[in-house]
Amino acid sequence: MTLITQSIRTFFRKNFVAYTGFSLAFFFAIPLTAQETALDEVIVSSPRIALAFDEQSRTVTVISAQDIEQSGSATLVDVLRQVAGIDIRSRGTQDVQSDIYVRGGGFDQTLLLIDGIKVDDPQTGHHTLNAIIPLDMIERVEILKGAAGRVYGQNAFTGAINIVTKKSTKEGMKAVISGGSYGYQKAALLVSDVRDSSNHTLYLESISSDGYRYNTDYYNQNYLWKSNWETSAHPIELIASFNNRHFGANGFYAKPENTDQYEVTQSSLLGISTSFQPNSNLLIQPKVYWKRGQDEYIFIRNNPSIYRNLHITNKLGAEVNGTWEHKMGTTGVGFELASVSIQSNNLGEHARTLVHGYLEHRFASNRWDITPGFSVSHYSDQDTFFYPGIDVGFQITGNSRLYFNSGYTYRIPTYTDLYYSDSSTLGNEFLRPEKALSTELGFRHRQNNWKLSLALFQRDAKNYIDYVKSAGDERWQATNIDQILSQGGELDVVVNINRHKFAMGYAYLKDDVERISSVLSRYAINSRKHHVSSRWTLRWNSFITSSVSYRYAEQDSGYNYNVVDANMSYAKGRVKLSLSAHNILNAAYTEQNLVPMPKGHALLSLHYQLY
Repeated sequence: MTLITQSIRTFFRKNFVAYTGFSLAFFFAIPLTAQETALDEVIVSSPRIALAFDEQSRTVTVISAQDIEQSGSATLVDVLRQVAGIDIRSRGTQDVQSDIYVRGGGFDQTLLLIDGIKVDDPQTGHHTLNAIIPLDMIERVEILKGAAGRVYGQNAFTGAINIVTKKSTKEGMKAVISGGSYGYQKAALLVSDVRDSSNHTLYLESISSDGYRYNTDYYNQNYLWKSNWETSAHPIELIASFNNRHFGANGFYAKPENTDQYEVTQSSLLGISTSFQPNSNLLIQPKVYWKRGQDEYIFIRNNPSIYRNLHITNKLGAEVNGTWEHKMGTTGVGFELASVSIQSNNLGEHARTLVHGYLEHRFASNRWDITPGFSVSHYSDQDTFFYPGIDVGFQITGNSRLYFNSGYTYRIPTYTDLYYSDSSTLGNEFLRPEKALSTELGFRHRQNNWKLSLALFQRDAKNYIDYVKSAGDERWQATNIDQILSQGGELDVVVNINRHKFAMGYAYLKDDVERISSVLSRYAINSRKHHVSSRWTLRWNSFITSSVSYRYAEQDSGYNYNVVDANMSYAKGRVKLSLSAHNILNAAYTEQNLVPMPKGHALLSLHYQLY
């Protein structure tokens, strides 16, 4: 880890004055009183063995609904930006089109789940965040960083994010109206119905904007329905969501001078799940789901006949997971079967069958726990993959934990990787699946009003898939890169004192790419080397809350930027009024494909509880 230590020292020498001054200003603003706010305990849900946060032997971050509300964020993309080790690269404002990278991995290497249902898109990971749901419907977000192939299988190459939706506890109706810069308008309605043995929630949302520059206007619609039935035999949960996005894509994908691109995407999910216990030691959780995606891309917005792509994907799946507690420990076992297909005028028509199974067992004695396990995935059009791994934890004290985990993970190429072709990009149907061995050593401490976590990790990836070229005029070609060795570390500190909350995160990543330095990389070989994020939240009184956030990002190429956001909200009775200001220092920066991000802009929102 000598390389990591030297690079971290260099970073803080270069940025010491600015960042130290910013941090000290936050800390000196905090009155150090005796009053403390206890950090909540949560059970981290998983299709595997469910454990309390303090019993996890992996790097897990849990963002609660309260955290989201205090942040003043308008979308989940804004929330994820504040997590060290997560790199959000957007093209445009809000969450119009964003890619997510975890610990330097590509956007195809992060698995997104909603209530434990995998909503990955076989066309491309560019559509991963199309499936996210509105913040008003999120109970918490669970982020698992590091290889999660043994836990979730395909696509969890560098991490997984599970969105847990809210369950209605009382009847009510809430309306939201927002307005802001660039002609931003939002209207939303949330209706909850609670009965003796069931509860139901409906959420409707419409968002539009004129755009912050030519051809960046957008119109988004989000709909979500969730129902729970508490029957005498076993509970039943249903979730249905539909996201529809229309947006001008000025320079989003092709060359920056291609300013008239346009895109329409849809993401649909329908899932039904239940659980039952034949006895007190055995829990069985089956579920069935259908995930549909649609992507229409038009090169010249007002003349689709010049170039137009239409892709439609479907995934129909069923899985059952079981947990058995016995005198030897806890055993988790499960099975998944899914049918995946795509219809596209560019990629062609393809279909595959996925069969996935896993087995793991947790041994726990005194302060030690060891969880070995494996999963196996078979793809009818690819191969069979074996994901072994192990988690080891040692509870140093009641508040401190040391942990280690290691495991293999794979990712098969997306349909875009294999078959896409246009004037600037070329797929490769002979691509081999990616493979990596990931190892992590971590420490976590929680005590009353503060918590600290530290993790060091290494990922040795082979057959890494990226789009590369040797000269500026060539097409980007999907290619297997022989090997990328990634090493990094993450530090997170959260302090709650009286009415103040201070959170600071730092992530470092170094990719060893000397063997492939002769080529240009479109995505993978320009990772975020340094990432600093911090937030100060102050509850002035029972009505007013404010927050200020700062983030610094530096890519491996040396390109860097600083962004500061602020929020203030007033809540009393049925009314909540919030004002958010983004990029208040007017930083000029880009996150993806040289698309300039918007300068300073603001949003004003009114939430009214009708009953």
